[in-house]
Amino acid sequence: MNEFTPTPRSARGAYGIAGEYVTSEVIYQKESASIFSRRWLCAGRLEELDPKSSCLPISLENQSLFLIRDESGIVRAFRNFCRHRGSQLVTETNCSSMGKRIQCPYHAWTYSRSGDLTSAPNMADDDNFDAKSHGLMEVCCEVFGGFIWINFHPEESVSQWLQPIAQHFQDWQISDLRITHELVYDVQANWKLIFQNYSECYHCPIVHPMLNRLTPYQGSSNELDEGPILGGPMGLAESSQTMSCDGKFAGQPIGNLNPDQLRSVYYFTICPTMFLSLHPDYVLIHRVERIDTGNSKVTCQFLFPPDTTEQQTFAPDQAIEFWDITNRQDWEVCELAQRGMSDPAYLPGPYSPLESVVAAFDRNYLLELDLKSGD
Repeated sequence: MNEFTPTPRSARGAYGIAGEYVTSEVIYQKESASIFSRRWLCAGRLEELDPKSSCLPISLENQSLFLIRDESGIVRAFRNFCRHRGSQLVTETNCSSMGKRIQCPYHAWTYSRSGDLTSAPNMADDDNFDAKSHGLMEVCCEVFGGFIWINFHPEESVSQWLQPIAQHFQDWQISDLRITHELVYDVQANWKLIFQNYSECYHCPIVHPMLNRLTPYQGSSNELDEGPILGGPMGLAESSQTMSCDGKFAGQPIGNLNPDQLRSVYYFTICPTMFLSLHPDYVLIHRVERIDTGNSKVTCQFLFPPDTTEQQTFAPDQAIEFWDITNRQDWEVCELAQRGMSDPAYLPGPYSPLESVVAAFDRNYLLELDLKSGD
């Protein structure tokens, strides 16, 4: 029997954010400077970067970058343009041949895997040319929990930033897990509405009847209720083993999880780009990317222990189908909220106690938006 006991919650009398926060281009640009350029952004899993040779082009916040392992095997991130005349260096079609050296497809300027300019044809006769001054432009990149993280203006290491949930990364052995499936969605809603929706289960009885049967909506608790990382456990129903269409395990339980961990699902938001959902038998990641004020891209990855995928009992389809259904239900109501909040007459209402984490998300968001912009 599940001994999980939810803790009391309060929204402290908070009201929702105004409509301009999901429609204003001015606020969108302010977020870029105050939040997205200073926080650690998840760029993907380490396993997506070929360990031997190739590099990986990525786009974060409409900025083109590429990831590569240097000569020592350290993962590094560089801005994806040549220091000559700005040609894009790495593309989806040439990335597999760009591992040992990075060569510009325009004028053949060539860079080492550490970003140094090693060859610039027909520049040797220019006495004013200094190759050391024309290396690739690097962006701060670190690996934690098997994820690659990018920060354009870091104020602390990623391990320091993720310290509040570091034990969960260790307990679920997240560094060792492997991607077994990926779902990608285009959502016509502001990124904050997607974060807010994930942060509460007030809507679950209406929007998610299947989810609510597996984890009753009032059976949650918050380990973290202030700051950029929020969330906690939600108790599984007595008849449920995990989050799947049939409620049964998709794989074997992970590692040495304790009895409470085996009877709960842990949900965390890592502002501003990731949701971390820890199940007894798998880990689900949502990576949220801003496109513009009213559009977002969400990438969901299902992570399982590598030895689980070789077992006859491995059956991820029920978990994948469950979350695809749940995701689409969420995106629909997020899009409805985007349309409603875009009405110039919209005025926010008060939060329920069941929306205490939404209120906490708003507090942290508004604090960072104001303090980091100097207002």
